[in-house]
Amino acid sequence: MAVRSKARSRNRGLIVSVFGPILFLFFVIGCARLPVPVEVMHEDQNLLIRTERISRGHDYSHPLALKADDIAKILGGISGQERPASWPLRLFGKDTKPERLFSEGQIQALAPYLADGLRAAKPDERVAFAVYAPGPNSAYERYVTSGWVAVRNPFFHLALEYVRSLQPRSPTRNYYPFYPEMPSAPPPSDVLFEPQEFWRVDPVDGNSAVQFRDYLRSASGNEGS
Repeated sequence: MAVRSKARSRNRGLIVSVFGPILFLFFVIGCARLPVPVEVMHEDQNLLIRTERISRGHDYSHPLALKADDIAKILGGISGQERPASWPLRLFGKDTKPERLFSEGQIQALAPYLADGLRAAKPDERVAFAVYAPGPNSAYERYVTSGWVAVRNPFFHLALEYVRSLQPRSPTRNYYPFYPEMPSAPPPSDVLFEPQEFWRVDPVDGNSAVQFRDYLRSASGNEGS
């Protein structure tokens, strides 16, 4: 019995010594990839804007001075399209129509704070946003549209995390004793932009983004005509 106990102890020690460092390495790598909040630029009941530090290698063109009016023009062309949850639906399902991501009021509220965030952000930081709207029971829940923006000249990137997702107002609890049935989060959405000719692939990371300088020149020319 003593021999077996010693053998088991050696086996446990071997497992810990071999797999312990590997698991720790995976933990460190996973944590390193998570964005780290840097500074809250603005927060109220309708809006949250903050800068986030991300892993190296993104070399964004921050800090960047971009007018709030120009950011508003870019946001006005952004739409979201629900992504099918499975490959069969993607191949054979009915496509959903793109929907404008922000209302005019939300754009006017967002643009100045996003401009402040881009001026404050560093090359390894991005500007995260969350836009809130009242839910069916506004005392306990709200609709959340969230994501982040970043600029790598000449591309304006915008990524989505939630699109009009019904969430509890408390950040520490995912249900309420008298309101347990929280609707599930909607499926992920793809970002689109109109006019499509300015929606291009950034060769640095392979993601689609707005070729915003050409777009703003075109928009200014159209306004003058």
